[in-house]
Amino acid sequence: MIWIKFSLFNGKKSNGSKELLTINKKLKNAFNTIKEEFEEHLGSINENTSEIQANYEYLCNIDSKIDKLNEKIDDLQLFINRLAVKDYKKHNEKQVYNHILLTTKEKEVFLALYTMAEEKGPITYKAISRRIGLTEFMVRDYVTNLIEKGIPIIKKYVNQEVYLDIDQKFRHMQAKENLVEINESMAKRFV
Repeated sequence: MIWIKFSLFNGKKSNGSKELLTINKKLKNAFNTIKEEFEEHLGSINENTSEIQANYEYLCNIDSKIDKLNEKIDDLQLFINRLAVKDYKKHNEKQVYNHILLTTKEKEVFLALYTMAEEKGPITYKAISRRIGLTEFMVRDYVTNLIEKGIPIIKKYVNQEVYLDIDQKFRHMQAKENLVEINESMAKRFV
């Protein structure tokens, strides 16, 4: 009887070992499948990261090119305005700058540029925006409006920074004839 019990126990042990081996193989297969899936996901993430990086570099390159185009467009606009002013001057010297009508905000931007440039030389959009409490974007728009209305603003680019100044002849005419019709109360705020 002892022999029977041992053989039964021995048989159970081998069945249990087989079951454990089968379970072990199944677990290894399941973990290998999971590992393969994780590696596929990791590969996809790496591909996406590379694609995102390439897109970011492409967008930075486009942004740089747009900035350069904006500078060239500003230069062309100034050149065209200067040609138009020179042509107009040939026809009627006195009327070139008569009655330049500006909004209140345009007058503020003009006065800030006029007074600051007189003291320090060419001024940046940022300096004007700090002086009058507008955003740089708004100051850019107002400066563009001033140029479109015939005020000869000179733009210079130094290290990708725009510096603004007012043409000296116009500055003298403004001082003598108040061409943009600045009233005293507004002028006092900028002195």
